[in-house]
Amino acid sequence: MTNKQMLEESQFDREKKNNERLFREMIKDFRPDIFVLMDLLDETSINWFVVVKIIRQLSNLSLGTGYGVVTIEIQNGKVLFINGEDRDRLNEPLIEKKN
Repeated sequence: MTNKQMLEESQFDREKKNNERLFREMIKDFRPDIFVLMDLLDETSINWFVVVKIIRQLSNLSLGTGYGVVTIEIQNGKVLFINGEDRDRLNEPLIEKKN
């Protein structure tokens, strides 16, 4: 690799890092919620696709009855299933009292 190529590559790397920094600052200013998610994904290395599926299940529950459970089944470091179980909230006695 020539000196010119190394210089161009070094300049490209600096510009890329600066652009990424500016992008993160812009996201932090305009969409702090997205920034927090980005930061957590970077910090934890959690697979973004898994997070998307969890959010979808939570949304499905909220669009249904609004009650339920989201479970995540993990085996050997792999997410096997993300299940959302919608529920009906009754808060009613099992046995009705007779008058």
